[in-house]
Amino acid sequence: MSRRCTGRSCAFARTIACLTLAAATAALATPYVPQADAVVLEHVPARSALERLSPLRAAVAARPQDAGAALELAQEFIEIGRREGDPRFVAYAEPVLAPWLSRAHPPERALLLQATALQYLHQFDAALALLDRALALAPLDGQAWLTQAALLELRGDYPAARRACARLTRAADALVALTCLASVDGRSGALAASYASLRQVASTDPRLPAEVRSWTLTVLADMAERLGEGATAETDLRAALAATPDDPYVSAALADLLLARGRAQDVLTLLAGKEAQDGLLLRLAVAGKRCGDGAAARWAAMYAARMREARRDGDVTHVREQALFLLEVADDPQAALAAAAANFRTQREPIDVRLYVKAAERAHSTADRGAVAAWIAAARYEDRALPGAGG
Repeated sequence: MSRRCTGRSCAFARTIACLTLAAATAALATPYVPQADAVVLEHVPARSALERLSPLRAAVAARPQDAGAALELAQEFIEIGRREGDPRFVAYAEPVLAPWLSRAHPPERALLLQATALQYLHQFDAALALLDRALALAPLDGQAWLTQAALLELRGDYPAARRACARLTRAADALVALTCLASVDGRSGALAASYASLRQVASTDPRLPAEVRSWTLTVLADMAERLGEGATAETDLRAALAATPDDPYVSAALADLLLARGRAQDVLTLLAGKEAQDGLLLRLAVAGKRCGDGAAARWAAMYAARMREARRDGDVTHVREQALFLLEVADDPQAALAAAAANFRTQREPIDVRLYVKAAERAHSTADRGAVAAWIAAARYEDRALPGAGG
């Protein structure tokens, strides 16, 4: 069973119908055959998680009118999908939610959970519409405001994202609201000031929920890297990973930072044994190629096979990863640029901007370099980690 995911914002569906990996996989067409029976091709940790849900699934089947049990099961499916990086588990939540969403007055939590699932599957417009309905029913639902803010920030709609963050000042913990505001402002013209203000109030108090500490640290790391402070960013990401060691998105972010700093060997150490999650397998393939590691070809072949499987399933939630694979593993800058440009139309996080810039440079596309430069200027986006930016 494969694990398909993108970055920290999860795997989302795209407006693009299909991006082929034919050029990338042609050189990898020969199936990988293990040299020994002991070679592990893949782990399936989600199976045990599903088995733990058996009593809850039975309860939902036995009591179809029990909203509490149904919504809890849907939430558990979404969490497994997020943690394991596999949108199929998120899709399992949808039939559980369907009877409640079809009601004339769906429960607010059902709307929020469905919006979360759609966000993960990249159906952004539908997710935002459901969030509007949820917030109309529960104007002080901090999770709904935070989800809306994250979606709007992901799309590069910073004014709207900031308005959503501002609502958190009344609906959530102060640190959550400040982190949300600092993240948005730090991507839209106030990087240094936002970083300094968040650094002052950020707390590693163990009494705070681990997820909140990890999120705040990843936001700080993102800003530190864009300010050219790579060592500080690494310290923050390692602290975030210590708080949430099973979070694949923190692991991917740290791996990307290490790769950017020329430390591919450290990525192999960091991600050892994490081949089951597609995003991490991809980073292993990139690092392995750069190091000349003996497992590099196997990782590349495994990743290409999973992408072919995803395309057969109609899953197009990983254009960012396709672009990265095409650029860094398959050495196909033209195909990588097509994927990076398609990805940039729907996702504008720092990794998406950098990937588009790098692909445009390697493909020698003046038009694409101009397009991303125009967006950077209009958004007042700052990033010293961009290719050619220095720092």
